[in-house]
Amino acid sequence: MQILLWHNIENLGKRGDIVEVKDGYARNYLIPRRMASLPTTGQYREFEVEKRRQDQIEVQLIEGAKQVEEKLAEVTSLSIEVNTNDEGILYGSVTPTMISEALLGENMKVEARAIQIDEPIKKIGTYEVSINLHRDVQPKIKLWVLSTKAIKLEDVADAEEASSGDEAPDADEAAVNEVEEATSEE
Repeated sequence: MQILLWHNIENLGKRGDIVEVKDGYARNYLIPRRMASLPTTGQYREFEVEKRRQDQIEVQLIEGAKQVEEKLAEVTSLSIEVNTNDEGILYGSVTPTMISEALLGENMKVEARAIQIDEPIKKIGTYEVSINLHRDVQPKIKLWVLSTKAIKLEDVADAEEASSGDEAPDADEAAVNEVEEATSEE
């Protein structure tokens, strides 16, 4: 049976393609879920109208995401204070929800599911976090993870050197100095 795809379907085809599938797959799965339809001229015209509507919605989403990206550009860095042990290791980790709440404190509403953390944040320091506003708009912000109590900075420097052997020692020292300055301001 030939069908007109209304959505991109993995291993089958892209939106707008006319593909050949088994009758049962089309009748019992694709057509009832509005993922496909029979390729009649009326359905093809309806598909074109829906495609134009989806393109307009997509343009509006991109414009909204770019406006949020401009607001995020004004926020050069973001600080989160967390409970740590004496060596600067967190009890738990920094979650996207925590980052979302910190952004809310900066009058920026970003959903937690849009925040992408590449690796678990379990130590104090600076991290780069990307925010997926749209597949074409993904700004990054600098995240400072600070301790709520005074810590032994020598232990933090030793732990960071041990965990990141590929970075230059100057970068480790700079990160320790930045954390030291931030904790001394408290």
